[in-house]
Amino acid sequence: MAFDYIFKLVMKELLASCDAKAEKVGTLPLEIDTVARCKAGAQSQVPIPLLAKQFATDNLFEYKSEGNMTRKEDLSKLLGYVGLYGDQNGIGFNEMRGRITAWYISAKRPGFLDKMLTTGIAVASADAGVYEVVTGFPCPCRVVVCDELDVNDGNVPLLVLGSIETVKKAIVHIAHAGSILRNTMRTIISLIYYMYHDKVKDMTEMDEIIPPDMLQSMKHAIEDIGIEAVLKVLDINKVIDAVGVDKLKEAIARKEAGQKKPVKRVKRSS
Repeated sequence: MAFDYIFKLVMKELLASCDAKAEKVGTLPLEIDTVARCKAGAQSQVPIPLLAKQFATDNLFEYKSEGNMTRKEDLSKLLGYVGLYGDQNGIGFNEMRGRITAWYISAKRPGFLDKMLTTGIAVASADAGVYEVVTGFPCPCRVVVCDELDVNDGNVPLLVLGSIETVKKAIVHIAHAGSILRNTMRTIISLIYYMYHDKVKDMTEMDEIIPPDMLQSMKHAIEDIGIEAVLKVLDINKVIDAVGVDKLKEAIARKEAGQKKPVKRVKRSS
């Protein structure tokens, strides 16, 4: 799924100090969306204050995009991941509270959350859009609803993981925040531009947040990520529509012509 892939890219970029990546657990082909395993003191380098408040040595992330259906079983699945991860890494049940934090990041408000709040299984935290699961988990567990977060500098990386309307709010905020935030969020802006292009291309704020030199940076960012990885996210038909079939054919013809070996001329004897 495109949005799931964007989540992994965002986490990898922002949590580089904690080596954030997808990780398989258990004997079945199960994969945690992102595991951020931090070395001593690396938690202080997490650039998202909302996450940094409860960041642990081992952080397990499950993400649900706008297009994913949220189910009450999702938290049971995350709990299972916690157990398998602890077993796989030699973390005992009594150690988990001081070692692991489980994160359920959802673009939109999950349907099961209201019942959890009513029954006291979860409580709202001091931060808008963040809920603490207070029973059932052997470690801290937080539900983060991207669409409900305050629109501020620190939350921008999570806002771009919300619904498209929340992504647009993030774009407007970046445009009004000034050059410092734009420079800090260059990679995030690149992802917005390429992954949400069809939905945000008509926003005047997009012109404001993408200075000319950033287009070159985007080119380098795509090269760093890898063209094949980007094409997994982008619909190839949209690429064809944007560029045009004729231009693609011309480019292919030029490439093929450049790859043809020159014909050796045979010298005629006099």
